Amino acid sequence: MGEPRLRLALLAAASAIGLSGVALRALGVGDRAPEARAPGGAEAASCAELTPAARRGKRIYQRGATADGRTIEGAIAGGAAALSGRGAACAGCHGPSGQGTDEGGIAAPALAREQRVASGREQDAPTTAAALAAAIREGRGLAGRPLNPVMPRYRLTDADLSDLIDYLRCVGRDPDPGVTADSVTLGAALPLSGPAAPVGAAVRDVLAAAFAEVNAQGGIYRRRIALRVEDSGGPTGEGGATARLLDGGVLALVGSVWSGDPALSARLSEERAPLVGPVGAGVPAGGDDVVFQVQPGPDVLARVAIKHLAGARPGGEGKDGSETDGRPAALVVHSRDEAGEAWLAGARAEAARRELPAPAAVSFEPGRLPASAVVEAARRHKARGILFWGPGADLARCAAAVEPASLGGAIYAPLASAGEVAEALSQASDRVLFLYSGPLGDRARHAGEELRAFLRRSGAAPGVGRPRGGATAEPAARPAHLAAQASAYVAARIAVEALKRAGAHVTREGLIAALEGLRDFDAGPAPLVTFARNRRTGVLGASLVRLDPASGAAVRASAWIDVVP
Repeated sequence: MGEPRLRLALLAAASAIGLSGVALRALGVGDRAPEARAPGGAEAASCAELTPAARRGKRIYQRGATADGRTIEGAIAGGAAALSGRGAACAGCHGPSGQGTDEGGIAAPALAREQRVASGREQDAPTTAAALAAAIREGRGLAGRPLNPVMPRYRLTDADLSDLIDYLRCVGRDPDPGVTADSVTLGAALPLSGPAAPVGAAVRDVLAAAFAEVNAQGGIYRRRIALRVEDSGGPTGEGGATARLLDGGVLALVGSVWSGDPALSARLSEERAPLVGPVGAGVPAGGDDVVFQVQPGPDVLARVAIKHLAGARPGGEGKDGSETDGRPAALVVHSRDEAGEAWLAGARAEAARRELPAPAAVSFEPGRLPASAVVEAARRHKARGILFWGPGADLARCAAAVEPASLGGAIYAPLASAGEVAEALSQASDRVLFLYSGPLGDRARHAGEELRAFLRRSGAAPGVGRPRGGATAEPAARPAHLAAQASAYVAARIAVEALKRAGAHVTREGLIAALEGLRDFDAGPAPLVTFARNRRTGVLGASLVRLDPASGAAVRASAWIDVVP
């Protein structure tokens, strides 16, 4: 009876127990290494720039992986449970900067020497290379006494072990890029030249104003937030601007433009540089583990549409989840591009999850919708609904084509597709249901008032008009500017909250962990934001709205619809 309970407790704690629990206190008394010194002086300075070996060791400590991509493996409780990769990283329980944590009911003490000295536990920790090796590989502390059974026993090569020990001598004293004693620098790649320059400048001004308000209140842990901006509208584009920011030393990117470029994503991931609330975010790609998007992408919106359609379908269901008359749930009409493919993939994934037949699809080049092909496909497949992704003009043609034929049931499309043809769409058909992932009702009004108040006091609102007579008018913001400003404001609020949670010794990994801990966070003009270790999209859901023919305003057509990660 006791053994299963013990194993269950150990397994529950294992997810939080990191690779180098080398400073789990050994209860015996042993000799300290003669070279152990109080922190500071030349030793502290030597950690400002890590050696190549220490950099490799930091990767093991932070990520549970070696520089050449091998994952580190170990076992707890005599082999009762195995750990590997990020789940085995030291930072998982000892903290990104070695500050120590209390996870799973088990205290993992600090590894950073300053904190061990401050707590009076410096004498309890192994400090020689031999003692550290015994703790890491064999789970033996000072005087040979066994460490806690949830301290992993790791299989490390001599070279990997040496790298890790080199880093442990600097953990907590190696500042990450962009961090100094009195400032933390965040970056944004924004179009400051070219046709999108006004939008880029609007985003820059919002970010700068949001951080200035924090600085005016004393900053975060007595550090001011500095913003560095590089022009993504120049010849080198987004990639060049982002590279200059990373090369120049920023802790993270905030509100930066992002197209989802695989090479750029790979560099961000390799350097563990988080990107918070990208503006104009591209389609999420596999492995984007450091990109924290706020709004859902095309795949998530398509899943919401399928979920609504599945709940709204008339008639019974067969054993396979399809309607008894065998009709597929949806026809997907999408532009022939990356976003359109993501829309189709999301629809098919949600249909498969609900054991519905895979939706048929019609793809098209933007601006060249084959209306007759859409009508034919809707008729042939007896579609109960049409999921549309593409330009607004093509959406209007799609709605006009299927309306007379009474085909396809409701047409689902992202609200962004309405664009400049919103009036025509509101008059054309009440069958078009738009997916909207923003706040509605009272929350939308309150969030809008808050944003407008911020823009007024910061002077960040674009398009200041001066009527005749010289009187200054209320700033008139263009819709595109307001949308970008709202996104930037949300990104800034999330970044500030994560910096507060990351602690005084902020690191990139610590910032990522803080972001992963956000639950139902009120970031302003957005629904409540939640991230997690396996969730990099803050909002996983949407509401359905219709465009009112009289006013053109969005009118709620459904409750909020969530989908699972």
